[in-house]
Amino acid sequence: MYIVIFVGILMIVLGILIKHFKCYWLISGYNTMSKEKKKNVDTEGLGRFMGNSLFVMGGIFILGSILEYLGIKIGMIASILSLFIIVPYILINSQKYDKNALEPDGSMKKSTKLIVGTIIGVTGIIFIFVALTFIYGAQPPSVDIKDQYISIGGMYASTVYLEDIKEVILLDSIPNIIRKQNGFDLGNILRGKFSLESIGKGRLYINNGKPPYVYLKLKKGYIIINYNNSEKTQDLYNEIKFSING
Repeated sequence: MYIVIFVGILMIVLGILIKHFKCYWLISGYNTMSKEKKKNVDTEGLGRFMGNSLFVMGGIFILGSILEYLGIKIGMIASILSLFIIVPYILINSQKYDKNALEPDGSMKKSTKLIVGTIIGVTGIIFIFVALTFIYGAQPPSVDIKDQYISIGGMYASTVYLEDIKEVILLDSIPNIIRKQNGFDLGNILRGKFSLESIGKGRLYINNGKPPYVYLKLKKGYIIINYNNSEKTQDLYNEIKFSING
């Protein structure tokens, strides 16, 4: 979160330097142009546009961090996803300040269209990948109980042998989450390795704030599972309890 806030502040500072102090050499692409090509660029217009764009992006990053701090974790995700819209917008609209990229009638040159189209295409592919990752991660865990082990499917899948389970408890709440070690965190949907207050590191497959929770105390660590549907969670607890006790 602090890194994102730092990046947001840095963007705003860069925006101020470009827009108000005319540090146009900070604009990527413009700073590598030859003197002749720079003559064909509306530097003041481009500077205003890029400065304002950096203000918007920096503000979005800071807002997302504030929402994260307030416990609204979806805010950070939304702010990051918004970049997939903002970046192509900046890329397309910044071309109108560069006559080197335009035909005499003001339309984009074919070479410019190709570059812009490629970048937008790559951005679109990344966006789809990220969106599919979120959709996959948001799916409820699939729990398959066998004679000797329990297989938990979905994102950050794992397998635990019944002989390694020391205790099974149904909890109405879980300890505070200190940090994510290696996992998926989408609002209240948590998958993977997390560190919890008083009990340390373990694996979570939960929708936080939707009790009860099935707590598996292992020889090393723990696993906590639940579903949005409390009855389904209760059924899972009964099935695991029966498998262990026979």
